[in-house]
Formats: sequence, structure tokens, C-alpha cells
Amino acid sequence: MTIGGVLGFSMGYVTSLQIQATSPLTHNVSGTAKAYVQTLLGVVYFNEVKTALWWFSNCFVLIGAAAYSHVRSQ
Repeated sequence: MTIGGVLGFSMGYVTSLQIQATSPLTHNVSGTAKAYVQTLLGVVYFNEVKTALWWFSNCFVLIGAAAYSHVRSQ
């Protein structure tokens, strides 16, 4: 329970630092991209079979996050 509390506090602290350095929207997009990578790693690790529509929708999310990052950097 202590470890969970420390990790939760750390995530909140890092989140506030990221929002100060960027914007809440950028933080949300990076969180979505992180969740995508976590999902992808879980699917690969557990050898799950997913439909083509599942892969398409996940790639769509990743492409959207990449497009936002590209436009934001311009």
C-alpha cells in the first residue's frame, strides 16, 4: 500500500510538471499514446489475437497523436 501511494503521488507530481511545461491537451494526447503502447505491449506479451478493426482503430489513435505532435511542433 505504501508503494502504491508513493507511485501515485509520483505520477501526480510528474503530471503537474508536464502540464506546466506544455498544456493540458498535450498532456492528454501523450497519456493516450502511452496507453496505446501499454495496450500493444500487453497484446504482444499475452499473444492475444485481435481483429483487423481493432488494429485499425489503435493505429488511428496513434496516427492522431503523432499528427497532433507534428502540428504542435511546427
